[in-house]
Amino acid sequence: MRRLWLVVAALICSLGPAVPQGQVGPANMILCNQVATMAVGPSTIQTLIPGSAQKTINLCGWHVTNTAATGTFSISWGQQTTTPCDTNTKVLVPAMNVTNTAPSADHSGYAFTSTPAATPGYAICVTPSVATIAIVLYYSVI
Repeated sequence: MRRLWLVVAALICSLGPAVPQGQVGPANMILCNQVATMAVGPSTIQTLIPGSAQKTINLCGWHVTNTAATGTFSISWGQQTTTPCDTNTKVLVPAMNVTNTAPSADHSGYAFTSTPAATPGYAICVTPSVATIAIVLYYSVI
């Protein structure tokens, strides 16, 4: 019987110390419940989601279409001094091609990036390369 206890004790000791389990699943999933749109027309940087002091904009995705054969778009955030998103700018989506036969879409029910909360607030801007691009952004503000 004593040998059995020695074997059991040896097995328990060989397992090593208990290690806490790491984070399971996402920390705080943020749902997006708002939509911002830009109709066909602009071909320069536009503020699509205005910033609000001490608020964070959470971006969940986009859907971009183009009625022309070629064009690009990009999405960024930043603060405005004279033109949209001209200060403290960060490119979220680099220039991506979009054609009349291949819309660009990336949409999740949960946020994949967030702006910093600041005074004045950070805005989300889009830059279409041609006047034939329409954009929908999915977001929330907290």
